[in-house]
Amino acid sequence: MDQIVPDRRPRTTSPPPAVPPHGPHAGHGGAHGGGGASKSWLGGALLTALLLGLIALSIRSVSGNLTFVLLGSVGLVVGAFHYLFPGSQFFTLALTNFIGVYACIFVFFLESNFQNISPLTQGIAFVLPLLAFLGGAWWRAGDIRRIVMSRRLREGGHFDRIFLWMAPVWGIGALTFLVPGQDMDTQAVGAVFLLAMSAIAVIVMLVARDIAIFLLDAGLLFEGFFQQSARLVLPAFAFLTFYSLCIILFGAIYTIMDRFMAEPNFVIEGVRRDITFAEGIYFSIVTFATVGYGDIHPVSGPVRLVCGIEIIMGVLLLLFGFSAIIGHTRPPARPDRNDPL
Repeated sequence: MDQIVPDRRPRTTSPPPAVPPHGPHAGHGGAHGGGGASKSWLGGALLTALLLGLIALSIRSVSGNLTFVLLGSVGLVVGAFHYLFPGSQFFTLALTNFIGVYACIFVFFLESNFQNISPLTQGIAFVLPLLAFLGGAWWRAGDIRRIVMSRRLREGGHFDRIFLWMAPVWGIGALTFLVPGQDMDTQAVGAVFLLAMSAIAVIVMLVARDIAIFLLDAGLLFEGFFQQSARLVLPAFAFLTFYSLCIILFGAIYTIMDRFMAEPNFVIEGVRRDITFAEGIYFSIVTFATVGYGDIHPVSGPVRLVCGIEIIMGVLLLLFGFSAIIGHTRPPARPDRNDPL
C-alpha cells in the first residue's frame, strides 16, 4: 500500500485553483514554494553540490577529462528530467546524488580493471547508461510523470523489482574482474569495457520506470529528513555545547595533574614528558570519543582512573544525548512543562 507523505506546510483558507497550472514549473513542485520547503531544498542542494565537488576532485587522479564528463552529464540529465517531468525538487536532488554514486562505482571498476583505456573510451562508457536512462524515461514518459507528480511513498512492495534490475548490473560488474587476468591489448580491453557498459545501458533503459520510483522515494525521504532536521538544531547545539565543556574540563584536569605531580603522567610520541594544554584537549577528545590513537597514553594510576571516568561519561552522554535529540523530534501528547526540551 502506498503511503501519502504528509504536507507539513501551514494550511491556508484560500481554495485551490480550479485549473491546474501548466508549464515547466507546474505541479506539486510549485506547491512547495513555501519558506520551509525552500530552505530544505537549499540545504539539500548545497550538500549535493558539495558531494559532486568532492567526487569531481577525487576522480581527477584517475582521469581529468572524466571530471568534466561527470559535471556535464549531471547538468544534461538533471536538466532534461526537470524539463520533461516538472515536479519535486527533491526528486532532482535524488537523481543528482544517484549520478554521483554511479560515478564513484564507475571509477572503482575503472581503477580496478580498466586503468589503461583511453579517456575517450572512459567518457563514452560513463555516458552510455545515463543516455539509456533518458531514453527509457522518454519511452515511459507517461508513467514516470504520474510517479513524479504524486507524493506517495511506496512502503516496500517494489523492492523486489529494485533487486531484480540491480542483480544483472552487479553481475556484469563482477565479471569484469576476469579481464585483468586475460592477455589482451589496450584496444581489446577498451572494447570489453564498452561492451559491458552497453549491456548495463540496455538494462537501465528497460527499467527506467523502476529507477524513477526508487529516486522518487529517495527524494521524498530526503525532503522529510531536511524538514525534520530543522527541529534538531537547538537540541543538537545544546548537546554539543555540554559535550565541549566536558572535553575542556578533562583536558584541564590532565594538564593540572602534570603540573602538580612529581613525574609526568603521559607518554607522548614515545617520550614521557609533561603534557601541554593543547595536547590535553586533544587527548581528552580522543578519550571522550573512545578512539584512542595511541600517540598519547597515560602511564600513572591516578590519570588512568580519570581516563576511565571520562570514557564512562562520554559513553553515557552519547547515549542520553542522542536519545534526547531524537525524542525532541517527536513531542509527547502531554508535554511536561518542567522539561525544557
